[in-house]
Amino acid sequence: MGPYLTRPAFGSPLSTALLLMAAALLTGCVTPLPLAQETPRLSYKVSRPMTMAVIDERDALKEGKPPTYIGRVHVAFGIPVDMQTYPWLISDKAKKEQTLAQALEERVILGLNDQGWQLTAGGFSSRPMQDAAVAVVAKQNAQRLVMLSITQWFVSVNTNWVTAFNFDWGYKLEVLDTQGNIAGSITDSGRDVVDAKANDSYQNLIKLAYRDRLVQILERPEVRAVLEQ
Repeated sequence: MGPYLTRPAFGSPLSTALLLMAAALLTGCVTPLPLAQETPRLSYKVSRPMTMAVIDERDALKEGKPPTYIGRVHVAFGIPVDMQTYPWLISDKAKKEQTLAQALEERVILGLNDQGWQLTAGGFSSRPMQDAAVAVVAKQNAQRLVMLSITQWFVSVNTNWVTAFNFDWGYKLEVLDTQGNIAGSITDSGRDVVDAKANDSYQNLIKLAYRDRLVQILERPEVRAVLEQ
């Protein structure tokens, strides 16, 4: 395999040039969606106060990727470059260090609270022990801890032509009571094929793909049933 097909080292001049090229292709003349349009909206509402936590348990982190990693973009000559939350998901430069888990947690809480839910942020950087989970729920006067552990969350984009791209996802969602006991749990994974059009930006498409997947997770009948118990 020739050297022109190898992945450039992070921070190298070639890597930096490719990242700048990818950023230029990111939005074009399309205005980024505001955060309010990235948040999930559900067909039901739960009135009891709950704590929401998104935990990042992807294998990619164990392999050395940063918690801001969300996938791979193929730019000039098909050379792959890692994608990070900023600027591929996050538009606000002030939040450029926000991890994927933090971004998803923020979007769920903002969207559902806007619908009248009472969600507070768990803010866990990793899966909490039962005692720690109970303590946070008690401190926030919550009645449930909704813990979404993402096991896969990977976008693959090719900017060489306008085409659909893949969004591979996997998760385990658990609902815990005030004693830390699991009231309900569901595990699932799959792939969403996101259609792309010339007048769309990849950033906006990724924002919408994430929002729609969060909606589908929280709209599952078994999830709704345990949240409404």
